[in-house]
Amino acid sequence: MKPLYWMAVGLVFVLLEGRTESGWDIYPDPLGWLFVLVGLHGLARAAPGLPLRMTLWYLGALALFVSAALVAPDARAWLDDADPALVWAADLPALAFQVALCHVLADQARRAKARGGAWWRVAQAGLLVGIVAPVLYFGADWTWLEGVGNIGYAAALLVVLLCLVFGARSWAGAGEVTART
Repeated sequence: MKPLYWMAVGLVFVLLEGRTESGWDIYPDPLGWLFVLVGLHGLARAAPGLPLRMTLWYLGALALFVSAALVAPDARAWLDDADPALVWAADLPALAFQVALCHVLADQARRAKARGGAWWRVAQAGLLVGIVAPVLYFGADWTWLEGVGNIGYAAALLVVLLCLVFGARSWAGAGEVTART
């Protein structure tokens, strides 16, 4: 499977939440982050000069660690009842990984002179809004920003869609496309 397809599947696991009666998530985030890291491994092997490679690895590993710490129902319930700043901090590694991924893939598309790089920038901007808006809403008490943080969730869905759309491109780590005879 192509690297961005692995990432798309993993990010779907991260974005979806289906709680059972006992409180366990049927789409465990750590499993999703393992898929994302498998995709990152494939992308790094296909593009040895990948910019921000170590940053992506560190952010992905941190997101995996945080999601593993919060996989238990009691931990998740505690976080949901905690201060909104803690919820924001728990989401930060995942959002930062996606921002860095969008930056890298937009740069890869630009280098390959391929279309689609602008969409990665749009997703990156939306994720940055999703990171900053809660800080201003809760920290600066800018209540008019209520709901703006949802742009970050929409941008995360856009990242999944872009991974699926551009996953077969050679600049996205899929390798050279060969014609069948």
